[in-house]
Amino acid sequence: MKAVILAAGEGRRIKPHIGNAPKPLTKLLGLTLIERAILSAREAGVTEFLVVVGYKKKIMTSYLRKLERRYRLTIRVVENNDWTLGNGSSALAVSPYLKEDEPFLLLMSDHIVAPGILKKLIARGKRLRNGCLLAVDLNWDKEKDTEEATKVRIEGERLVAIGKELSSFDGLDTGAFFCFPTLFPALRASAKEGDYTLTGGIRKLVERGNMFFIPTEGLFWQDVDTKEDLKKAKRILLSHISSKDEDGFVSQYLNRRLSRFLSSYLADWGILPNLITVTSFLLCIIGGFLFTRSSYSYILLAGILIQFASVLDGCDGEVARLTFKCSPFGGWFDTVTDRYADIVIALGITYSAWQAASGSVPWILGTIAGIGFIMPSYAKKEFALRYHKPQPNRGLIAKLIKRDLRLFVLFVGSVLNRQFEALLFAGALSHIGVMGLFISARKD
Repeated sequence: MKAVILAAGEGRRIKPHIGNAPKPLTKLLGLTLIERAILSAREAGVTEFLVVVGYKKKIMTSYLRKLERRYRLTIRVVENNDWTLGNGSSALAVSPYLKEDEPFLLLMSDHIVAPGILKKLIARGKRLRNGCLLAVDLNWDKEKDTEEATKVRIEGERLVAIGKELSSFDGLDTGAFFCFPTLFPALRASAKEGDYTLTGGIRKLVERGNMFFIPTEGLFWQDVDTKEDLKKAKRILLSHISSKDEDGFVSQYLNRRLSRFLSSYLADWGILPNLITVTSFLLCIIGGFLFTRSSYSYILLAGILIQFASVLDGCDGEVARLTFKCSPFGGWFDTVTDRYADIVIALGITYSAWQAASGSVPWILGTIAGIGFIMPSYAKKEFALRYHKPQPNRGLIAKLIKRDLRLFVLFVGSVLNRQFEALLFAGALSHIGVMGLFISARKD
């Protein structure tokens, strides 16, 4: 599957904000707009790209060559010397590089589109024989600028009208298409009538009954034409980097509010996710050591450090998703370092309790609690290995075994100077959660 990305325009509406740089090179949470378009398509399975350039084409070409090397992709740069006529002329410029029956994705470099939308386009588009398929937002939010957006009317599975001027419409054009080369004759017919826009070509397909659609079904998208649109895109991306079903109670109501704020800056600064993982791990190690001290100020500082580490523990995954740096190694590395950190914290608190009380009881109870910190991760992975599917991640039991809850309980315990009691309570919650996993697995 190839993707055609239109990146030839000047971007006059956003120019006061970005200066004379080409619009596709505008930065958004650590990545340029064109980089996001390419990586979103790559996540949907695209391996070959045709990028159309026009305005400041030398700068764009040089940058695209860097992306090609960085991500080991195949990127063909197509120059459109007539880019000022309209984006339809840019789409036409790729026609010599596609076979007569070769389908392709058609994307805009200044549109942020969820990879899930592109996957849906490809899956549905493979059942088409010609024409085009457009992703349409049928349930747009109030923040969308409907006055400037291209709007569509639909009947059944077909588009019956498209244009910015529509006063009665059913949805918004997301700028993500699955096309066959039948698009090119339609663009030429529109150009003969003096309309060099992509919308003009799509209208011709609408007239011929060859224009279809799929709904976005809540998946995110945002066109970026102004500084305000850039801010909207940032909010949208940050709001979609985690799932409520995956979060524990503390993450859902506290940690995510902080981690998203931090992640936006970490992504902008180009901080690597694995570096964030290491930082979170080191904070927990320092916290575990501070728990061995008898002074309340040290214990309070330890609690603050591990709670901050818990927040950072969400940032590594968020930054990885924001910058398309998710990897099997990153997920594995995060899990392993979390377990080591949990053990060090449990040992530090247990050692402090032993110093105060002596005897073997603190070590026995602390060991049982520490095992409770390790077992949830092990039990879930064993379930996946034996049953060949992930264990359900919803409900009270699933949230009891979340690491965010354990570390928050320890933080509260440190504030109250009852860190050993908090350790035992957190360990008990984990053991109860594991028992719940056993019960749910037995039902399966």
